[in-house]
Amino acid sequence: MSSLRVIDIETGEDRSSEYTLRHRNQDDAYRKLKEKRSRQPDFTASNMRNLHEVYNVLTTTQCGYLMLLQCYVDYGEGTIVKSDKTPMTTSNMMSVLQLNRKRSTFYNFLGACVEHGIIIENNDTYAVNPRYHFRGAFADQYVVKSYTTKIKRVYREVKAADIGLIYRMLPFVHYETNALCENPFETNPDKIRWFTRKTLAEAIGVSPSEISRRLPKMTFDGEYVIAQVIVGGKRVYMFNPWVFYRKNSEPDKTLQAVFNVKPK
Repeated sequence: MSSLRVIDIETGEDRSSEYTLRHRNQDDAYRKLKEKRSRQPDFTASNMRNLHEVYNVLTTTQCGYLMLLQCYVDYGEGTIVKSDKTPMTTSNMMSVLQLNRKRSTFYNFLGACVEHGIIIENNDTYAVNPRYHFRGAFADQYVVKSYTTKIKRVYREVKAADIGLIYRMLPFVHYETNALCENPFETNPDKIRWFTRKTLAEAIGVSPSEISRRLPKMTFDGEYVIAQVIVGGKRVYMFNPWVFYRKNSEPDKTLQAVFNVKPK
């Protein structure tokens, strides 16, 4: 128990039972924590259990287009909106996706999304179906968060097909560890079935050689997207929690340390 007391300097009365004495360092720490929480990055949520319905009907590149567009959905209805919160037109979406000179590519993508209910059209207003992506609070643990600012920024740096490849991995992010695994809802760490290069390739529908060629060098905004961890000669994979994450708490220190390695 502290020997310090709170004394009213005018009356000399001991007010320790009413007030708590706190060091300035504690005030400073609390202020920094409050500021950090107020700067929490913006994110959208993806329903892991339903994403296979998307990538089974869209190409990998089209999944990359959708990954970017879902960053622009509003709260509630999921309408795709501009920065001023007004609905995007098809011209706006083409511009965001950098497809102004590839109109047929854009309309093939949009047509496939509308046909399969991934994007819903209503009087020339477009909304992403919340069955797949939405913005707002959630209590369901079967979702993965995507940090929108980072995805918007990296779309200028990487191919849509690369983002689409990552999109196909979202249903396999483990809640506690951010591991890519066959059973992302498993709570017992002893039972996590980590993906190898072969099993990951099979799960997302690409060749093992494509995994080897594209994943090691893939970066988002100067950070590696996926860590390759070699245990006893076996290579397994983990997602960067600053790009995609499931928990509401901050990543643990081990996970943070894994991704503090920066590309040269």
